[in-house]
Amino acid sequence: MKLYLSGLKSYHLDLGIEYTAFSDPRLERTIQGIKRDHNEPECRVRTPLTRPALLRILSHLSAANYDHIVLHSAFTLAFAGFLRVGEFTYRETDMHLGVSYSKWYLTKQSIRMAEDETYMELTLPASKTDPFRKGMTLTIAASSDIGCPVQAMKRLQTTDHHRSPASPLFCIGRYQQQAFTRQHVVKSLQDLAITAGLEQGAWNGHSFRRGAATWAAEMGIPEGDIQILGRWRSDAYKVYIEYSRNDWISLSKRFQHGLHRGLR
Repeated sequence: MKLYLSGLKSYHLDLGIEYTAFSDPRLERTIQGIKRDHNEPECRVRTPLTRPALLRILSHLSAANYDHIVLHSAFTLAFAGFLRVGEFTYRETDMHLGVSYSKWYLTKQSIRMAEDETYMELTLPASKTDPFRKGMTLTIAASSDIGCPVQAMKRLQTTDHHRSPASPLFCIGRYQQQAFTRQHVVKSLQDLAITAGLEQGAWNGHSFRRGAATWAAEMGIPEGDIQILGRWRSDAYKVYIEYSRNDWISLSKRFQHGLHRGLR
């Protein structure tokens, strides 16, 4: 229900209509009452794509295959940029928007590479946290390994010189140039995960963003910095971070050890 209300609020924003009613406490109480009368919906499981899993998948992509070069670039960009799947994919019908396409979706011009190739800038024309489409620029550093988003993008640019700068950033087929859809990304991720010998988890569009947040937490990056990297405006990022059983055991040990020290 909150999803539909968010959609209505977004529609009001786009039309410039007053939307203060959506923050009315009576609406929140109504939603809470409905929740008490209905069972909680079953939570969908989403397997996080952490960096070790990403590197295993990337090792099964061929540098001589155009579609693999595109996937390599898209996967590394999505992970390093904490991207939502809708921020780097699009539908077949979206390709007919003409000049308006660049106002909503990534094009080849959305990437600016640093001269020394130590980083690149990605300009998102629209996103969930940018309802007025002012655009936001993300700075993504090079990592100098197979998972490097900068080198992957450089390889794609070199291979993709036959398409105009205004073309979609990603496409399927060197010459067919079909839409780079969410379904294609998820299916490719699922197939590659099996090929790489990873467990048959619930790989989907959220796996990149969830995996990036989980990996950042494992690396000890402060929560505030994770929030900045993922462009979260609230503490919603916390639900993206998943902990393994070993992490829980370690946390429990630290907690109990600290408790014992305090009692001495």
